[in-house]
Amino acid sequence: MDRPLFSVLIVNFNGLRHLDRCLTALAGQTVPRHRFEVVLIDNASADDSVARVRAEFAWVRVVRRPINEGFAGGNNAGRPYTRGRYLVLLNNDTIPDPHWLAELVVATRSAEFLVSKLVFAHDPTIVNSAGLELLRDGRGCDRGFRQSDHGQFESAGLVFAGCGAAVVIDTAECNRPLFDPRYFVYYEDLDAFWRAELTGRSAGYVPRSLVRHVHGGSAGDESPLFRFHVERNRVLTSLRNADLFLAVWNVLGLAARVVRSSLKWLVGRERGAMAAATARAFVAVVVLAPAMLVGRYVTRAGGLCRSS
Repeated sequence: MDRPLFSVLIVNFNGLRHLDRCLTALAGQTVPRHRFEVVLIDNASADDSVARVRAEFAWVRVVRRPINEGFAGGNNAGRPYTRGRYLVLLNNDTIPDPHWLAELVVATRSAEFLVSKLVFAHDPTIVNSAGLELLRDGRGCDRGFRQSDHGQFESAGLVFAGCGAAVVIDTAECNRPLFDPRYFVYYEDLDAFWRAELTGRSAGYVPRSLVRHVHGGSAGDESPLFRFHVERNRVLTSLRNADLFLAVWNVLGLAARVVRSSLKWLVGRERGAMAAATARAFVAVVVLAPAMLVGRYVTRAGGLCRSS
């Protein structure tokens, strides 16, 4: 069988409410079906996701995992099941434009990694992400987040990183895990792209490769899950990739946020679950900090998939 040009890899966890729209949009791509495959990695969903996909989208290859390994672990686990020349990571809560893949075909030679433009599913006139920017405090920020789309992000070019909801990886660069599995979810994309940037590899923004995105559709904004992973992973990313001053500053910043969150809980302005999530994030950073610090001084060839 001929090798497809693209392998679209979707990680799913209890995403039944999103999958019909996502997979129907993939079926409607203007790129011929023999040019791409779709692999769904199911992270031990408790809903009817797998049964639905197998019944209604038989052309999708479904791989069931025994446990939920998150976005990072799910994509790592799915990599061996793909055959395409280019690996496309796509969230289950996205709706790709019919020309999404066709625009990526045109751009495949422009950079090692490609980044799609994301707009909000509920209002496509509002930008969700035009690539990721690295802020001075070490945080990742979606370029153009919540801005009205007046065409200001229609120029292709290099960006620091891409939102993992829709990115393309040249498999010639990829002989190792995509992401650090310890991240589970959130910031794994910034960490991987940051490491890639440190080794001189570039990410190209493809504005006409358009995807509608249900932002926060998997975990929800400002849930305890969101708070824990964003707080923890932001600091871990700085510990591994940023200059030492910024790395220490972010550790101290998280400690301060633990105190602030606890005080807000005591006066009834913060839910206990949110305060606990912030505290657990700090404990996790302390536990994982030695490994991240070692990683600073080990070869940085492990950005977003470099061949060994």
